[in-house]
Amino acid sequence: NPLYPRRGDVTEVVIGGGSQKMLSDQDFLRTLLRYQVWWPVGERDTLSLRGETGFTAASSRFGIPQEYLFRAGGSQSVRGYAHQSLGVHEGSAVVGGRTLASGSLEYTHWFSRDWGAAVFADIGGAADNWGDLRLSAGYGAGARWRSPAGPLALDVAWGQDAEALRLHFSIAVAF
Repeated sequence: NPLYPRRGDVTEVVIGGGSQKMLSDQDFLRTLLRYQVWWPVGERDTLSLRGETGFTAASSRFGIPQEYLFRAGGSQSVRGYAHQSLGVHEGSAVVGGRTLASGSLEYTHWFSRDWGAAVFADIGGAADNWGDLRLSAGYGAGARWRSPAGPLALDVAWGQDAEALRLHFSIAVAF
């Protein structure tokens, strides 16, 4: 069931880039790989694992549009942190970097056909190069509702580096 997966996997590969010959400020190639898998546990429960890695090949991040760089944090990334708050710190701003790594492990128990609860652990980060990549962890729990539009998630997560609780709301559609 594409809206409510219990078994299966999804792989996404994205490749993009720019060339100075085509009006770009610099030549670059951006690659992104996402993979998510679901395993049924008993009659009602599901265990899911998500991994994501990205790299933008270029001499530097300068001159590359932010959409072609990487940041992490927030729902569908590293819960416990603000949306896209994990990346390269430039003064008081967080900008995109050329590398990304993130992952998530989530266990969901369905109390009824429409209502469930989940516990999860997320890890991830973004940086200018692999040597500078620092992974931040977030973990927590949340409620799940199987709405007609797909599973809605309301999560409370602790960001270990942020040392704060954060509320996240999302439509947890894999496709």
